[in-house]
Amino acid sequence: MLGPFESPQDGLLAACNRILSKPHATAGRKDHPQFEVRWRVSSEYCAWMYYTPDDKYLISKITDQTFADPALRSKQCILPPSVEDQRFQPGSIKYIFALHNHLYDDRISDPDINYIVSRALEHGFEAETRHGKIKLSIVAFFSNDFEKPTCDGFYQYIPATHQILKWTHAQDDWKCWQTHSVAWRDDYTRFSIEEADTPCSKRETP
Repeated sequence: MLGPFESPQDGLLAACNRILSKPHATAGRKDHPQFEVRWRVSSEYCAWMYYTPDDKYLISKITDQTFADPALRSKQCILPPSVEDQRFQPGSIKYIFALHNHLYDDRISDPDINYIVSRALEHGFEAETRHGKIKLSIVAFFSNDFEKPTCDGFYQYIPATHQILKWTHAQDDWKCWQTHSVAWRDDYTRFSIEEADTPCSKRETP
């Protein structure tokens, strides 16, 4: 468990650095000659960021249970649907971010989208905190450096706004760009993804 943190931004950066420091948490750049070998031995890690009744942000225990399809075309960390923190009543915990790493610079996947929407339908699409309302989202951290992984950025999908955002970190500054939008059909049973290419609103914060 990580935290407590005073803000979701502090928790995000700490989780990004911690998860990407795990063994084989990145395969580096996709155009590297050894990328395929690195990808095969890599693993996804995942955790929840949640908000507690005493107004703190916490990161749950990081799990490395990963599902890989038989053809090794994709990997996905298996994140429990809810947090078990025996200090608090289950219904008093508010869910903020589903956190995991991607093995290279790659947008939020279709399984990621399905997962966080299923959790939003259960836990709510937004949570009231002392920083105001925070929309539930799923975050995928990535690093471009295989040898010395650093938190180079992350993708974020927000079910309440249907946006897929890309955040990049350089020179102690975060930049945000909307890369895609998700259109749902048939009461959250089917969706399509459309490309977008627009700066994030100034109101958007990670």
